[in-house]
Amino acid sequence: MTELRATGMPLGLMPGMRYDEKETALARGESILFYSDGLVEAHSRDREMFSFPRLAALVGKQAGRSGAALISFLLAELAAFTGPDWEQEDDVTLVTLQRGASPPVPSPDAELRVGRGGAGEAWRTLTEFSLPSQPGNEREAMKRVADAAGELDLPAKRLERLKTAVAEATMNAIEHGNKNQADVPVSIELRVSNSAISVRITDQGGSQPIPEAQTPDLDAKLAGLQTPRGWGLFLIEKMVDQMHVTSDATHHTVELIVLREGE
Repeated sequence: MTELRATGMPLGLMPGMRYDEKETALARGESILFYSDGLVEAHSRDREMFSFPRLAALVGKQAGRSGAALISFLLAELAAFTGPDWEQEDDVTLVTLQRGASPPVPSPDAELRVGRGGAGEAWRTLTEFSLPSQPGNEREAMKRVADAAGELDLPAKRLERLKTAVAEATMNAIEHGNKNQADVPVSIELRVSNSAISVRITDQGGSQPIPEAQTPDLDAKLAGLQTPRGWGLFLIEKMVDQMHVTSDATHHTVELIVLREGE
């Protein structure tokens, strides 16, 4: 568990003053919002206070949002509450902190899973972003990953296969994981090591199991012996060198790995 300790002492106050101190722990996938009192003490034109109960209710209704998406939502709610002629009475500061989802459990063949460098390779993040769960955003995910991977001199054929896999996995996350809920984001992280490229696509449908990729059998599908779904995971798996699927109570993550050299 990650432990956090927070005090209510703003910067610049005289030493010796006493404030409450509390501790909490974040489970994997959970997030926390820090805010200054300029938010909850803001007033509308009718002198009504924004208030902590209002903030708590708004955050509760947006449980699927975190990071920049949550902050943008709260600032929009504040602007609607105060009106266009609001005079800011105090600073308004918002910060979110999220603990990452559970990392994949290394398998006995971990040395093979990430190429020559093995499981102990140093990875660096090239880009990390979130997109609303709206049909069509798989193309934006594909473009951003391709743009960020441009510096790696990946062979054109490998890059095109990676783009196809990213688009298909993002579409699955939008449609099946997040149920096309625009306010529930899909998170994408592109990392690189000396021997491999990794793209992680994470949705928030952790309560639903992801089926294993099946080799499509057209006759069996037409006969009703095999689900008509399942082509997506099969395609993704064939587009990359390795595909790993992990889940927890909140999230699904599909990790795509492409080796930077070799066939």
